[in-house]
Amino acid sequence: MLIDQIKKQLLTIVLGIRRFQSGVLITTLLVVVGCSTSGANSLSKVVRVIDGDTIVLLSGEKVRLLGVNAPELGYKGALNDAGALAAKKFLKTRVLNRFVVIEKDAEDKDHYGRTLAHVFLKSGEHINKDLLRNGKVFLNIHPPNLRYSSQLIDAQSTAEKAGTGVWSAKLYRLQLATQIPEERIKKWGRFSSTVKRVSVLEKGAKLWLSDEVYIWIAEKNRQYFPAVTYYRGKHIEIRGWPRKWGKFWSLNAIHPSQLLIKER
Repeated sequence: MLIDQIKKQLLTIVLGIRRFQSGVLITTLLVVVGCSTSGANSLSKVVRVIDGDTIVLLSGEKVRLLGVNAPELGYKGALNDAGALAAKKFLKTRVLNRFVVIEKDAEDKDHYGRTLAHVFLKSGEHINKDLLRNGKVFLNIHPPNLRYSSQLIDAQSTAEKAGTGVWSAKLYRLQLATQIPEERIKKWGRFSSTVKRVSVLEKGAKLWLSDEVYIWIAEKNRQYFPAVTYYRGKHIEIRGWPRKWGKFWSLNAIHPSQLLIKER
């Protein structure tokens, strides 16, 4: 386990310097344990929680938790999304002013310059998974960062079945994909419909739910999905952020966990 490896590394360091004076030993341990760099699997102190999925380390580095998406906090007078404050509060109680293990995946940074990582307590608790299991955030697997995907999916399933946290909020109830309200533009939601037809283009594929609503799967992400024709005729639930392009509505799917096959 990751935590055990870190403990072994620390023990090796301690044993290796035992022959030196006590003053050297104390200084070395402070450097190892108290540092706040976020290299692979590093141990760092959390000094701030920005929202339900973003923290700040002692070094000033911002860390975006992988595999999750918290309801949005309102800024500049906008209202908070349902569950946004609860997600932030939960994360604060778990990590604020505590040392955590920062474990990176395939990508180091997002387009905002934030470090992308899984966050663990020194005891081994996986914070990303805890947020999902307690219904504080939504699953948001973003290829190629696929580590722990199955565990994260299972954690959300547990909360969803129990109707915990965000899964009891009216704002996130299932809606018809063919009747997306204008106020849901760029707002995470759950939408259902039947895939009427599939268009395969050079840059990706469109799963048409009506003449004006489609699910977009970019070519670079098609490798993670079954053949797109598999979805034709299927009644599905799509989870994501609706966008509008002229008269057309689109929902971007980057991972199969966003598309749930539903029984009629």
